[in-house]
Amino acid sequence: MPKPKQIRPSDLPTKRVQAPDGSMIQMKVVQANSATFALDMLAAFRSNVRRIKTEQRKRARAQQDAAQA
Repeated sequence: MPKPKQIRPSDLPTKRVQAPDGSMIQMKVVQANSATFALDMLAAFRSNVRRIKTEQRKRARAQQDAAQA
């Protein structure tokens, strides 16, 4: 049985929107009627988790640096 084609987050289109607090955020766009909808959703989810984890690490590092100063 052949392995399904892997969809990368970079394969998905990105949309820039303004958050309620005024900051700009990027969102991955997934087409609901796509033949690869499940793979597209998985790629978008992985991208979001990676971005959130990176931001959390950056904030934790900044707090740690501020505490040491």
